[in-house]
Amino acid sequence: MATDTETAELETLDEFIAEGYISEVLTSLKRGKEAAAYLCRGTRKLGNRLVVAKAYFNSERRNFHSATVYTEGRVIVEGHVRRAVANHSAAGKRMAASMWVEHEFETLSALGYAGCDVPEVYASTDGAILMEYIGAEAGAAPQLQHASIERAEAAQVLDRVLWNVEAFMREDVVHGDLSAFNILYRGAGKVCIIDFPQAVDPRASPAAQRLLERDIRNLGRYFGRHGLELDSAQMARNLWDLWQLGDL
Repeated sequence: MATDTETAELETLDEFIAEGYISEVLTSLKRGKEAAAYLCRGTRKLGNRLVVAKAYFNSERRNFHSATVYTEGRVIVEGHVRRAVANHSAAGKRMAASMWVEHEFETLSALGYAGCDVPEVYASTDGAILMEYIGAEAGAAPQLQHASIERAEAAQVLDRVLWNVEAFMREDVVHGDLSAFNILYRGAGKVCIIDFPQAVDPRASPAAQRLLERDIRNLGRYFGRHGLELDSAQMARNLWDLWQLGDL
């Protein structure tokens, strides 16, 4: 039986049913820091395939250590929204929460269009995103942290992940929370990178370079366990310098 929390999350997915994107919610897949992922059955509009609905928690339940690190530099164009968010009113908190959803949807859309290894997105509401399911009928693709890969393949995976990090920068995106926990392993050296609500624009965010360094340091820590050495600090500096020069 669903808890009150799960019931509230499932209610945020009703709009996808009403709009004819999904026919049913099948099961819960994962609960993270800011959202819960549910496996759904897509309608004919989506080719009757399995899809994932990411239902965001309300602002009180989200677990970012310091949201301002990610939001500093983001521009809110509409004045009444900007004032409501700044005043931390009830309406402002709801608006701020929906902005995280919109930000992830727009980021995934842009990166997908650029050919990056991210889930395809289909639709969004104020509280949820409907996106590609990475996996098969038998189960979802594992997080890289829990995947079993040999050293030779680990090198291939590392190359692909770093290609994506560079491609993100080319699109003015720093993931900001990248680790082996939000990289899905598709097999045969293929990956899919997820979870972008906190992604920052290096043109505007004063924390972007520091977040890029942390992202690459996290990769170095994981791949180091597979015997692969990565000069994370130097790599981050080189990538940042190339981005600043427009040479990516």
